[in-house]
Amino acid sequence: MISYKELRTVTPHDPFMSGDNLSYFVVAYFPKADLMRILRRGMSIPSEEIMAREFPTAKQRKGMIPFLTLYSRCNNVREHIFDVTVRPYLEINFFFPVIYTYKGEEHLCSFMPLLYLDRLFHTVGGCLLGLRKQFHPNLRFTETDTLCSFHLENILSASFPDDSMQEVDEVDPFITQIFRKPTLTYSYFHKTDFYTTQVFDAKKVYRASADFEWNCKGTVIKSDEHTFCNFAEYSFTVSRAMSYKKYFYPKYPVDWEQITEIQI
Repeated sequence: MISYKELRTVTPHDPFMSGDNLSYFVVAYFPKADLMRILRRGMSIPSEEIMAREFPTAKQRKGMIPFLTLYSRCNNVREHIFDVTVRPYLEINFFFPVIYTYKGEEHLCSFMPLLYLDRLFHTVGGCLLGLRKQFHPNLRFTETDTLCSFHLENILSASFPDDSMQEVDEVDPFITQIFRKPTLTYSYFHKTDFYTTQVFDAKKVYRASADFEWNCKGTVIKSDEHTFCNFAEYSFTVSRAMSYKKYFYPKYPVDWEQITEIQI
């Protein structure tokens, strides 16, 4: 646990949690009409012009919007204030590009509507931080000589063939741009929260193939010829949850270039 003197110097943008992940980053497409039904107050879908400018490597498809899914094995995840390291766990989360509007100001954010986890303690802890985490003890990861797979009965199934792995220098720019934007959530407490999320120190990066099917509240999303995937081993940090004003107008100096610098 850090000392009271150290605690006084910690700001909300500083890392609150950190860890090491092995993740498949899957970029796929979601129907805009269905996404509108899960967006919350103040959120809207970015225009085609904004998407083309901010995410140039993502193909523009009529009526669809690209989104990012992380299929992760999480290790050495540590909460900094109390210096607690939790057990390894599985996590699947989702990021959607959205425009958040507040009193006439617009910000391009990465909306994280929910996460799936296989550990109850981690799920409860995330809820206390304002994250919409769902506890699924039947979430399974399987690794064989030919592929890795994640399975959540009646909700999600994804497989990643080993023979599709090709080493590359860096992850696709769509993925890095997602993490450069403010992470936006809508908590169980009906609050809109913002986080600083950073990923860095990638030890290996591969281009991979992904075959998946996700049932999101009746909307079934499947991989197709436009789906692309990267695999990476990396470290991450996440800040505390912040209100709009605390995130964008803090009462202390913020190095925004450092916050938005992604080194993965």
